[in-house]
Amino acid sequence: MIVSKNSVGNKVVIDVRGCTPALRKDLVVGVVDKLLELDAPDSVVVICEHEPVGLGYGIDLRKETRGKFEYFYDRRMDGSWVALIRRKH
Repeated sequence: MIVSKNSVGNKVVIDVRGCTPALRKDLVVGVVDKLLELDAPDSVVVICEHEPVGLGYGIDLRKETRGKFEYFYDRRMDGSWVALIRRKH
C-alpha cells in the first residue's frame, strides 16, 4: 500500500493494490472519516486492481458520510482502476 499527498489540487492518493479486501475498505473509510473530522477540502484518489463500484456505494450508505462526497471511477490504460472521492461543497 502506498499513501501520498499530492500538493496539486489537495489529493490524498492511496494505492491499495495487493491489500486484502478488509484492509482496503478500512484504509479508505479511515481516510474519508479523517477528512470529515478535520473539515478538510481534500479529495481521495484510490488505485485498485478491480472495479471499485462498491466503494462509492458503501460510502454513501454510511450515516457519517452519506451525501457528503461525490464518487467517480474509471479504468486506466494499465488495467488498474482509479476512484476519486471528493467532498461536496
